[in-house]
Amino acid sequence: MEQLLMVAIKEEGLIPIVEGSMVMIVGRRGCHMNYVAQRLLEGLKAYPTMYEVSEEFVARMTLMRNLGRTLRGDYNTLFAPLFPAIFIGEKLIGGLDQLIAIHVIGKLIPMLKEAGAIWLRVVCYIFSI
Repeated sequence: MEQLLMVAIKEEGLIPIVEGSMVMIVGRRGCHMNYVAQRLLEGLKAYPTMYEVSEEFVARMTLMRNLGRTLRGDYNTLFAPLFPAIFIGEKLIGGLDQLIAIHVIGKLIPMLKEAGAIWLRVVCYIFSI
């Protein structure tokens, strides 16, 4: 799925935007999951770039994914595409569930620091004599 999503994002012309952003959320227009991911990241003081894709893009992704599953002989399950897609430091993390899982195990903050999206805050006190 990640390869399919990356090809679609390249076709959409988002690669320069992803490369120029420390944290980016690509999601469906008006989807509450975008908001949840955005609030989680903003709560950690990482302010993501938001990009909303059209319903046509979503439909194309869904069709491509389900067609691939059908051609492999998996007729039991059809899926919607992975949205929102979250990128940290130009790397595709995955959807909201993956973002939350990374945060729960304690790897999200180090990833955000490595990407330069958040900084370690050091408070210095200067005492004068």
